[in-house]
Amino acid sequence: MKKLTTLLLVAALAIGTLTGCGGSGGETNNVEKPVQSSEVVTPSSSEVVEDVVAPKEAPMLTALVEAGTLPALDERMPVEADRFVETVDATGAPLSIGTYGGTINLANGGGSWDLSRPITESIIHYNTDGSYYPNVIKSFEHNDDYTEWTFHLREGMKWSDGDDFNADDITFWFYMCHVSNFDTKKSWAALVDYKEKVVQEDGTEKDVIHHPTLTKVDDLTVKFTFTKAKLPADFIENGDFKWCWAPSHYLNDLIPDSIYVENEYWPATGLSDEQVLLNAKAKGIDQATIKDLGKAVSYYFWNVSGVPTLNPYVLTTKEGNNTKDAELCILERNPYYWKVDAEGNQLPYCDAIYFHKYSETGQDQLAFRSKELDVINVGMGDIATILADMGEDAQLRVMSGSNWGSYQITFNYTIEDKNYADLFANIKFREAMSIAVDREQVSGLLTDGFLAPAQCAPAKGNFGYDEEWEKKWTNYDVAAAKKLLEECGLVMGADGFYDFADGSDLLITFYSYTESLNSETSYPVLEQYFKAIGINCANKDLAVEAFDQEIDNNTWCAVLGPHTSIGGLSLRDRVAPFVPVQEAAEWYGEYGAWYGTGGAEGVEPTGDMAELLKIYEQWAAEKDSAKRDELSLKIYDIHKANLWSIAYLEGEGTYTLISSKLGNYPKDLVSADLYQYANIAHYWTMYKTE
Repeated sequence: MKKLTTLLLVAALAIGTLTGCGGSGGETNNVEKPVQSSEVVTPSSSEVVEDVVAPKEAPMLTALVEAGTLPALDERMPVEADRFVETVDATGAPLSIGTYGGTINLANGGGSWDLSRPITESIIHYNTDGSYYPNVIKSFEHNDDYTEWTFHLREGMKWSDGDDFNADDITFWFYMCHVSNFDTKKSWAALVDYKEKVVQEDGTEKDVIHHPTLTKVDDLTVKFTFTKAKLPADFIENGDFKWCWAPSHYLNDLIPDSIYVENEYWPATGLSDEQVLLNAKAKGIDQATIKDLGKAVSYYFWNVSGVPTLNPYVLTTKEGNNTKDAELCILERNPYYWKVDAEGNQLPYCDAIYFHKYSETGQDQLAFRSKELDVINVGMGDIATILADMGEDAQLRVMSGSNWGSYQITFNYTIEDKNYADLFANIKFREAMSIAVDREQVSGLLTDGFLAPAQCAPAKGNFGYDEEWEKKWTNYDVAAAKKLLEECGLVMGADGFYDFADGSDLLITFYSYTESLNSETSYPVLEQYFKAIGINCANKDLAVEAFDQEIDNNTWCAVLGPHTSIGGLSLRDRVAPFVPVQEAAEWYGEYGAWYGTGGAEGVEPTGDMAELLKIYEQWAAEKDSAKRDELSLKIYDIHKANLWSIAYLEGEGTYTLISSKLGNYPKDLVSADLYQYANIAHYWTMYKTE
């Protein structure tokens, strides 16, 4: 049976002090349920680290301390009670105490986010079960009507260059970088209070964004104030709201007066655009415009050498290795990092992360085989060969995807032809199309047996996983499928295919788009099963733009490999794949257009489709995180009952091969944007063994 994962696992696995019921939080480890009360819980030092006499640090840092070029460990970290203690990984499995030294070697694609994935520290961190906990901030709280959110910081925490991290760095980020749009992200939904249409001088209307007020309460406390309720799902849990700080001591001379927004904390700098660009160049940051500069230093800051961060590793200043596009890009240990292991030893364990750039396809696999790389992502077809060749030197790690199964089909439930509409609405038809396929054989034909038979349901490890749902309608049975079709009123024709009861032909055309490769791979395999039960079918493969246009025009019949498939990680990540709130996913089509336009367009949903919307509106208005999960599971139950989309195999995940010498690399992770993809592996806890 599925479980409210934000309420379970946590209690069984958490070590140390757990915060009370939700809205504020304080942690001693990284497995905590969301907190609900407004009380801020600060663990005592004995609850954080017990029986630790002499916390350790990396030998390279000890040498710097002894040389007098780096402060002692206690002077570089938060006070003992405010240090973040890593005891378990994101799945709840206990972490080993690692050893210091060595490098983690990764492949680098040179993208804007490549360097950030293993290292970004955010406001909160998620566990794979959907629970979350305060991360950079020590705790948070809200008032009763959710118009005020207060963040509490860690006493003694520092930037990677040793400067104090405090509330000033949050007010600076908010007023000088964010509200001013220096970071180019002023429209972040989590930090939009409301939007207002304003008539301009030329008579046209313009949307004006109003932000909340940010108040510095004291050096370790800030408060966001909204004019109306800002619920957790739209604020603290929002995947886009990853950070709310910037190093004021480093960026202050990079803010020109041309973008200045009046505020009570930071005066205008008096700097012109030209002077700011010169100041940036003096720091080794060469950007052509203020917009480019702001995006670089206050959004993609991990890619800019010299910008202080709170991350476990920072980009080196060494020429030749200090850009994301370098052949060898180096991220060095942050000596002021604020996390420790269960024995109080400062993290990270490894000295550096090396990103190696390869220009030719397959070079990363050769580098992994030669042990130049410690981690690579691979396709299903390469796994067996590499593991067989490397033996005990390599291990497979699977990060489950959030998709509800692969090789999906779905139908147009708002199709204008009543014969088809009635057939698709009949649950017996969908069951027949599911059990008509021998999933074991499909697995062998399409994935060499790698992906197991499964239904369109949450993957194991994801929120709402239900073994019964995963196996629903997966038993191959041709006779039962034909019986169900006849119970739908279909009549077998002389050509061996079923017709509608009125004698008209039944032909299901499965639309696919070329970029998905469905027409080349899965359709010929599935077609034989559909025709074997008497369903005549065809495939219409289009370029993705033409495919999407057919969906928008409601001129389609069925889809193989939907462009926007049903389901995903959870409603917290994205609502549209679960509920027909807009014209975004094939499985509800014009029902979504109806809701998204307030009934002006589309088809009004009825029955369970309408019930999804009813529960969604309750979910959106619910303030309590646990109750929202309960409502999410009600939505899931409706999907389980209806199976508007059919999947034939389990969802394809992210397949990673790791060196057996890499310790604390978790098993059974989940890959999703809300979890920041590779970040959920917590590279700062990994270490190298001999």
